[in-house]
Amino acid sequence: MKRLFTLFCLISFQFCIAQSQTNDFALEYGKYTNEELALKKYDKDPNAEALVIYDIGKSYFTSGDDGLELIFEHKMKIKIFSKAGLKWAQISIPYYDEGNKYERVTEIEGTTYNMENDMVRTTALNPKTAFDEKVNANWHKKKFAMPDVKEGSVIEISYMIKSPYFFTFRNWEFQKAIPVLYSKYTTKMVPFYEYTFILQGKNKFDNFKSYVDPGIAHNYAGVNYQDMIYEYTMNDLPAFRDESFITSANDFIIKLDFQLSAIHRPNGSNEDIISTWPKLSEDLIKDDTFGKYMKSCQSKSADFIDTMKLSSKTKFEKAKIIERFVKKNFKWNGDNDKLTTKSVKDFLKNKTGGAAEINLFLTGMLNAAGIEANPVLLSTRDHGKIKLNYPFLHFFNSVIVLAKLDTVSVLLDATEPFSNFTEIPTQCINDKGLIIQKGKSDWINLKSNTVSTKAFRIDLHPDLANDSIIQHCKLITSGYEAIDYRNKFSESYKNLKDDLQGANSLSKDSLKSTGLNQIENPFEIDFDKKTVLERLEDKIIISPFGNFTLSENPLKQNARSYPVDMIYKKIYAFETSIDVPKGYKLLSKPESIKINDDMVRIIFSTTEVNNETIKVIGLYEFKKDEYQAVEYLYLKDYFNKIVDKFNEKLVLVKG
Repeated sequence: MKRLFTLFCLISFQFCIAQSQTNDFALEYGKYTNEELALKKYDKDPNAEALVIYDIGKSYFTSGDDGLELIFEHKMKIKIFSKAGLKWAQISIPYYDEGNKYERVTEIEGTTYNMENDMVRTTALNPKTAFDEKVNANWHKKKFAMPDVKEGSVIEISYMIKSPYFFTFRNWEFQKAIPVLYSKYTTKMVPFYEYTFILQGKNKFDNFKSYVDPGIAHNYAGVNYQDMIYEYTMNDLPAFRDESFITSANDFIIKLDFQLSAIHRPNGSNEDIISTWPKLSEDLIKDDTFGKYMKSCQSKSADFIDTMKLSSKTKFEKAKIIERFVKKNFKWNGDNDKLTTKSVKDFLKNKTGGAAEINLFLTGMLNAAGIEANPVLLSTRDHGKIKLNYPFLHFFNSVIVLAKLDTVSVLLDATEPFSNFTEIPTQCINDKGLIIQKGKSDWINLKSNTVSTKAFRIDLHPDLANDSIIQHCKLITSGYEAIDYRNKFSESYKNLKDDLQGANSLSKDSLKSTGLNQIENPFEIDFDKKTVLERLEDKIIISPFGNFTLSENPLKQNARSYPVDMIYKKIYAFETSIDVPKGYKLLSKPESIKINDDMVRIIFSTTEVNNETIKVIGLYEFKKDEYQAVEYLYLKDYFNKIVDKFNEKLVLVKG
């Protein structure tokens, strides 16, 4: 047991709990105070929609007929302040299921407290209302809604998860999207499993204790032992504001991650679990659901390759043909996975699969055609960034391909049919990926160097007789913006139509597209709409870019400690031609602006072509795909300039 958690012994912790913040609240399940029921807002965050009064978790091992089982107990109390906070009464508990081994969510309890006429009314949750929702092949959610919840309610929940999986100890998130008054996590460790932990977002706990359980000794497989107990506490945690341009809140919130590092068996043998990146690659190459699957795809690709007449093509041309073949003939089922779940035979028969099946098949085909290709393991944006100092497979959740073509190496993906060659999905643009290859440990940058564009060309025709403005519009997109709009046009046409035209479409209201399937070309959408003409006495007021530009600044915080992740470089352009009605002239126009530095480019100008036409041109470009925290205030100011300038109006007057 002396080897257990040596890492903890190297860290110094301050023992300080701000008791003053918890005096008015009950930090024990099943109890409440009048103060917490009467609370109208949290003084440290008056705009908070809700407040976590306490969040208490405990993980420990128990022994049974089938061996050890890992138990996680969770209890939480939340005060609801506003209508927006009602969503915190919708509870979702993730749990894992693989083969014959599965986690179970049990012992669900819940109570809602309401103060009515100076009396406290309690409403108990009926556990039978909980239901299960499948997320993917392995992950599920137990979901339920707390009863009788309204603004001012206090809710309490309690549940237990029983798990046969010891590889990843239950992690703990101290911080949430609302303030947390008190958060405590207790772990009870046995001498058979040794874990390392990663504390993210802070360098110490508010309180930390470690001690040997003074209770009755346990016995497992003939070994007597006492639990080693660790208590981690944090107080007064601010809300994590998950605003725009972020990979995943999981990358930045204050949390504690555990990972199995060694196994100490009762017979005295030991096994180190912490691997190295090269060894992890070697293990995957030998794995039936990864490397061997890829090799099988390579051998079964010969028939496809023979029909493609690739002998006279360059490697670049071959790769484009093969990538397009896979995109055209196989459909992604929406699952991001790092390991395959079906055989090559079933994949070829059903022609559908997850990211692992499709991209490992693409890798096999490229190798069969004489192109050196390797799979790249990555973590998608919503899954969080990979911690490069910890070689653990669970950090990854998807696969793409790296192919060496003549003098260059390119990243490829076959799950997105509308992406151009070398354009990996935006969800995969997330820091670095691990190249899976023999005897090496190489990483590749997953960032995009291309610039994606969205351009509006607008013709405005004021119709004085009907107090309206007829707008003829063309939207032209390229790069990732084109992928997005191609998907919207194909899969959610009505939503796209509503977004572009709203309730102001003309009788000929169909959107017309150009280049839907010509993915190497820009994608264009033509549409018309009608809006109300704004008048003020003898004046006409016109918004040159309508509602197609930013209406508010997406950056809301006063400061930011993490990067602004734009995913890819972007250019938004506007060109408007306004017909001046007979008898009117331009009275006032916005001042021109021109900014061009290493962060952004912003251009705005208004020109009278003649007495009948006014041209308005605007452009804003974000030159970086990621802005550092020190650039946040500058970027926020640029957004303010864009919002203010691009929403300014022209005024026409009679005369």
